[in-house]
Amino acid sequence: MLSVAAAGLRTRWASFAGPLAALALGVAVIATMALVLGAASDDPHRLPRRFAAAPVVVQADPNLRLRDRYGTPTAVPFAEQPALSAAVLARFPGAALDRTFPARLPGGPADQVGHGWSSAAFAPYTLTSGRAPTRPDEIVTSGGARPGQRVTVRVAGRDGLYTVVGTARPPSGTAQVEHAVFFTDAEAARLSPSVDALVPTDQASARRAADSPGVRVLTGRDRALADPGALRDRADLTSLTSFLGIAALLSASVSLYVTAGAFGLAVARRRRELALLRTLGATPVQVVRAVGIEAVLVGLAGSTAGCALGLFGGPLLARWLARHAMAPAWFTVPRTAACIAPLTLAFAAGVLVAVLAVVAASVRAATVRPAEALREAEVERRGSGLPRRLLGLAALGCGSVLLLAVAALMPGTALDAKTDVELALLIVGGAALLAPTLLPPLVRMLTWPLTRGAGPGGLLTRERVTTGSRQAASTVVPLMITLGLALAVLGATGTAQTVENRGLHRQSAPADLVVLPTDASGLPPALVARVHAVPGVAATTVTDTSVLTREPALTPFHLEAPAPVPFPAIAIDSSAVLGVHVRQGSLGGVNDATVALDRSWHEHVGQTIHLWLADGTPATLRVTAVFDAEPGGPRLILGPHRAGRAQPDRIYLRAGPMAAAAVRAVVRSPHRVTPPDARGFTTPDATVVAASRWAATVTDRQADQTRVGLLVMIGIAAVYGLIGTVATAATAISGRRREVALLRRIGTTRLQAVGFVCQEYALLTAAAAVTAVGAAAIVLLGLHLAV
Repeated sequence: MLSVAAAGLRTRWASFAGPLAALALGVAVIATMALVLGAASDDPHRLPRRFAAAPVVVQADPNLRLRDRYGTPTAVPFAEQPALSAAVLARFPGAALDRTFPARLPGGPADQVGHGWSSAAFAPYTLTSGRAPTRPDEIVTSGGARPGQRVTVRVAGRDGLYTVVGTARPPSGTAQVEHAVFFTDAEAARLSPSVDALVPTDQASARRAADSPGVRVLTGRDRALADPGALRDRADLTSLTSFLGIAALLSASVSLYVTAGAFGLAVARRRRELALLRTLGATPVQVVRAVGIEAVLVGLAGSTAGCALGLFGGPLLARWLARHAMAPAWFTVPRTAACIAPLTLAFAAGVLVAVLAVVAASVRAATVRPAEALREAEVERRGSGLPRRLLGLAALGCGSVLLLAVAALMPGTALDAKTDVELALLIVGGAALLAPTLLPPLVRMLTWPLTRGAGPGGLLTRERVTTGSRQAASTVVPLMITLGLALAVLGATGTAQTVENRGLHRQSAPADLVVLPTDASGLPPALVARVHAVPGVAATTVTDTSVLTREPALTPFHLEAPAPVPFPAIAIDSSAVLGVHVRQGSLGGVNDATVALDRSWHEHVGQTIHLWLADGTPATLRVTAVFDAEPGGPRLILGPHRAGRAQPDRIYLRAGPMAAAAVRAVVRSPHRVTPPDARGFTTPDATVVAASRWAATVTDRQADQTRVGLLVMIGIAAVYGLIGTVATAATAISGRRREVALLRRIGTTRLQAVGFVCQEYALLTAAAAVTAVGAAAIVLLGLHLAV
């Protein structure tokens, strides 16, 4: 049987060229997405740099570890790296301590950090000129200043004068891990009392630390987790993993459906051959087995080619994501043993889809009686089979029920991209499964004007689609899926963006002006105090942060989340200029012992809530206000000192013309004294913009980020869907040579015959577009009702 199938493939290789190409490209899409998703989910695949010379690094555990209500251990990451407690430090006498804190020189990058000089040995940094700092007013830099210069160093919004006594560099051949400024250990402890990491003096103490609760011990490649920005990179990769999961679901669904359609169309073109086998005495099992073996051979070849393409596509996609700031700059897909699992998954998916598609398409021709075989080969049954109709109705029904549930019970989830994609896949996929049933009436409707006096083209098209609806649907289903998903996802994203922008405008609605920092380090506390001191100005300082807590009411049925989850929050120093509609209580009571919640928590004023702040500090806060939730806005409002290490992000101001001019003067004035022989900051710490301009700028930036994400989410699926549409149409047209020849024999000119075929596919494309638009409209209508 295997030799017969191989011989059949050699003689009919042209008929399998389209399905083979569709399968190879489909597997390549799945392999590419799986490789990038696996790399984002895997442990750090880069060598440690900041602690490359330290054999062991001890840090506070950056995860909240507990057991959920089912007793399963779970770990939820904090937004910031917690500091080591005094109890842990007491267990390591003599250990080298590492403190990391923002320390910026004039003209230096915004991400400059300070350390004690003993931390330089962890990389290790080596002196290239000068000497190590020995006095409190001496520093060593890794660039940006020369020995002998006196410079102003800004730490935590305060400026200090220091003398540069040396310059240092990381090991040769190592990429710049950070822009460092080294102080004496005593001065670093004064500037930043908290300890971020330590290096034990011996291995025994490191082993003891491994048994301590709330502590993690990093060795080997895991030391890269202690590098600067590792926590931020982990958060970025977590977001990327969630996003890539959605993109992979979308791309894989399109590619698998197109591949299945291509194979089904190829088998449908072989009805006469399969019917002839039945008349010669072949049993249905033998026919299905022969076709199945051919599918396995084609599946093996196409899946192998697709995996090879995925090996090149994965690193290319990873570099594109890193270049567009959707992943850390170092992110890549290493060609290691870790690639085996994603490639195996893509390979198995390709072979399985090929076999299932071919077997499903061949069963109909293989199960007819021999006496009816030739008739069945000439004219296929109208409509789609019962299993396909049931599956399509089930998909449409499930999608519609879930859409109603989202609109009625969980409207907040309508802004979740994963929910939108899942709903779109169900409803658009159900419409695609019902395409053989939906296309004939749509084509009759579209050809009604043509059949009333525009010639035989419309009549031929209508009868062709009516008698061969399965094959007609197979040619345009890729277009239907691609167009329907693109419209649904783009429309859902646009709806979510509009709603979030509306919430952003409402938050800053009472403000006339917004004070923004000039760099990512935030607003200095001294500047915030000077702005608040301007007469005639009402101000609200806002710091973006996040907290971990159990949400007690995910739905009106009070279903409790099994583990704490992160929620966006803001910390404010007053509520004078904050556009939040309060339902209960007052925002004036928000302080470090209280919290304001939105209505989705189903809490009341006076109740308490337990949470963990961004740096892992547990807190029990009393609810002092309940406000209306804004999509994409904060879920909690905290006191001014509950934002962890984050500096204020903006100040909302309400001021008249005179007060506004005074605020601009305060912001432009550096208000610092720098001796003539020292380098000082010449640019202001902040800028003042109109509130409407700030909201528009944030909206444009979010729109740009969304646009880049959609290029990945929809771009791959759309390109592949277009290729699949062209491939299936070419396969179908190539199988209609006898039909075109018959038209030529009855007197039709070549131009007329080509026109008939083009007119048919144009009408099929129009009918498919109408179906796709209708399915997408159902999704968007439900989401519009939800938000």
